[in-house]
Amino acid sequence: MASVSGTVFDPSGARIPRAAVRIQSIHLSRDLATDGEGHFSVQLPVGDYQLSITAKGFAAYSGPLSLTSAATAVHLELPMAIEVRPEEIAVPVDDAADTSGAANASALVFQGAQLDAFSNDDATFQKEIAALAGAIPGKSPTFIVDGFTGGRVPPKSSILSVRINRNPYSALYDTFGTNRIEIATRAGTEKFHGQVNVNATDSPLNSPNPYITGAAPPYFVLNLDGNLSGPIDRKTFFALSGVFNDQQSNAALNAITVSNGVPVSYSLGVRDPQTVSTYALRMDRQLTPANLLTGRYEFNQINQANGGLAAPLTLASQAFDSGFTTQTLRLSDTQSVGSHFISDAHLQYIRSRQRQDALSLAPSLLVEGAFNGGGNPQQSLRDDQDNFEFQESISIDRSAHYLRFGARYRLTRDANLSTANYNGQYTFSSIDSYIANQPSLYSQTVGQRSFSVLTGDLGAWAEDEWHTADNFTLDLGLRLESQSAIPDHLDLAPRFGAAWAIHRKKQSTPFITVRPGVGLFYNRFAAANILTTVRQNGVSQQTFELSNPCYDPSGAPPTTGACPALTTVSPTPYRIDPNFKAEYGWLAGVSLEKIISRFGTVSVRYLAIRGVHQSDSLNINAPLPGTFNPAVPGSGVRPLGGSQNIYEFASNGISKAQILAFSSRLNLTKRANVFVSYNFNHQNQDVIGATTFASNSYNVSQDYGRAPLPRQQFFTGGTLQLPVGVSLNAFASVAGGIPFNITTGTDLNGDTLYNDRPAFATHPTSASVLYTTRYGTLDANPQTGEKIVPVNYGNSPSFYFLDLSASRSFQIGPRPVVPVAAPGAKTAPPPNRPYAITFTVDAYNVLNAHNPGQPVGVLSSPYFGQSVSLNNPFGSITAGNRIVYLQAQFSF
Repeated sequence: MASVSGTVFDPSGARIPRAAVRIQSIHLSRDLATDGEGHFSVQLPVGDYQLSITAKGFAAYSGPLSLTSAATAVHLELPMAIEVRPEEIAVPVDDAADTSGAANASALVFQGAQLDAFSNDDATFQKEIAALAGAIPGKSPTFIVDGFTGGRVPPKSSILSVRINRNPYSALYDTFGTNRIEIATRAGTEKFHGQVNVNATDSPLNSPNPYITGAAPPYFVLNLDGNLSGPIDRKTFFALSGVFNDQQSNAALNAITVSNGVPVSYSLGVRDPQTVSTYALRMDRQLTPANLLTGRYEFNQINQANGGLAAPLTLASQAFDSGFTTQTLRLSDTQSVGSHFISDAHLQYIRSRQRQDALSLAPSLLVEGAFNGGGNPQQSLRDDQDNFEFQESISIDRSAHYLRFGARYRLTRDANLSTANYNGQYTFSSIDSYIANQPSLYSQTVGQRSFSVLTGDLGAWAEDEWHTADNFTLDLGLRLESQSAIPDHLDLAPRFGAAWAIHRKKQSTPFITVRPGVGLFYNRFAAANILTTVRQNGVSQQTFELSNPCYDPSGAPPTTGACPALTTVSPTPYRIDPNFKAEYGWLAGVSLEKIISRFGTVSVRYLAIRGVHQSDSLNINAPLPGTFNPAVPGSGVRPLGGSQNIYEFASNGISKAQILAFSSRLNLTKRANVFVSYNFNHQNQDVIGATTFASNSYNVSQDYGRAPLPRQQFFTGGTLQLPVGVSLNAFASVAGGIPFNITTGTDLNGDTLYNDRPAFATHPTSASVLYTTRYGTLDANPQTGEKIVPVNYGNSPSFYFLDLSASRSFQIGPRPVVPVAAPGAKTAPPPNRPYAITFTVDAYNVLNAHNPGQPVGVLSSPYFGQSVSLNNPFGSITAGNRIVYLQAQFSF
């Protein structure tokens, strides 16, 4: 256990008695009070905490407290300014030269009032913090909640802290730091505390979506949020929370359809209401002074009508109704044996149940670059998932060596009933081919509907954080990972990190801290992909494809009359490459960190990434290059014979990235704090993901080029306390455009995949199909000698965003009686009133910036190069452009 003590005093140096001190982490909460001389002391396990101090008539301290060693003895000198409003500042912990892995200044840490910089809408809040963690191009960030993976992100009101990029190269984690978001939820407290929030918006408050030019129904959002925490007895504490979100919003639909044989624009808003209910209970039991047991149960349910309409060019006929229920149970047990040994055991069970029902059973219609109509291709779905996770972690403090080792096992069972593509799908290469009733492909799935898969993965690690000197630390680690159901079963991931605090003479604060590191990080193969191979094994469930089928505008499948029967076409199986390897990346980088007096930190980081065995999908029996003639259906020589397509998950992709990042956390004044994050990403790759097909299955490198990610991203935010008692909070983002792919909308190589790219028309012939674009004259039927357009050659518009909120709190209720001071003792300041009401106005996209979405990339589309939707990466609703939320909060 580490010893923490402190002295609280006013600007004149006088000690402040009876100041309320709260020290809180994901596992425990301690409420203390300073004695008559302004002192307090407490014994705490190693870990990260939030420390806050309040006293009547003084501004509140709130900031992080990190205890990295059980041998730590921290004493805090805490001056409190005479202010009316609380402020967010850094606690002056004596760790200026801390070179431990978890103390890297390049981490972004938000807790207490710092979280106010983000939106109060939970969906928007989650997207904002996810964007901050997007420093590993192309990889979705991993959320770790109270040490568990795979769960839902809790409501903002239940969150104690958010940490991004802490200890980036540690072997404890399977993901790199910049792609890892660690969330700690609030524990129970020794006194009763609670709050009730009402957050709402209505269509008259907001600006319209500029892409809805037709009629749009009115909409509103109502969010109710409450929580209560307190003691059950002197060793048991609880935290109860609940959220109900009623989102009566609209989907923006834009497409090209046909009226009387003529293409016409289609634009309107369609209701897609959604309700979300979340209830959670957390219990903390101090079994012994050295043993803490924590349990948390969460129930979440999402119901939506008219879902599935978010993708561009989608028509209302593709809507479906859906429901999703998730129950999560988490248990953790933390034990300290002496002052040098800590055991932390975690057990998690997640039960998920999903249903989905398409509103139309008609065949799907995919008209390249124009619209997606007919019935939804996913049709009916019943998906039952059960996920188990067990983790045991041991930490041993051996003077200069801080040893950590442990293991995690995750087991997933997925039982799935799906009728996807049982309704069939017609593919048309253009709107003109649709008008002419000339589809180029028909596909349909038949056979068994229900399947299940059971798969697990194991991760084990060992790490030594070796403090070789007061200002130098080496972090040596090794992680072993394995996964069932794929050929690759043994993956070793070495990790190395170091930190050197360079001092100037007679200065305790380092001039600069240098942190180099290198590590290998694996990505696990998704259970959903394994289920695909079980389902589409070519026997149990079969997918048939027919090129250039006849088409009945009534929607009947081409199985009667003059149309050839589907049974004459070989099915398309989906399998895993026998030589499949788990994808991984080598990451190497260095960061320079600078502590700026008591104002905060600044860091600059360079990172190089080399991705190997990146996953993609191939048609391994596509016609060999040069043997297929688009004018002759069924032509081409297939290496495995026959006319059958064979899909395969492969691992032959690569990626290369270089990242330069800058971040800073600054307390500019006693009333203002700000954070800044900037990333410059330069990444090339030849695959996008396991379910994305290569345009040329025999030469994946043909797709090597720019990643579909913004080259530059800038984020900033902070809080400002105004003299009138108003708090201003802001979050801003600026990003470069996202590259997009340009395709012909046709199948040029006979693989039945419509992702072929045109060529620059340098040698056109009479067979060329030419288009004049801002990218030059392009040939949709490339001729000999013409260069194929590089992948992701198009450029989307840049992005600008500002979320601004203002709030004002009022203390209400009778003041508690002040105890009579003993003779000769100082009179304690009067205590705060017991209740508070806070009113907030939150303006999402307050400047009403018009951010166009990714342009249509199909060359034959009337919309080619144009955006038909908003770029709305942070918003929870698309019905409006600027959304104004009004919030009222009661707390005690």
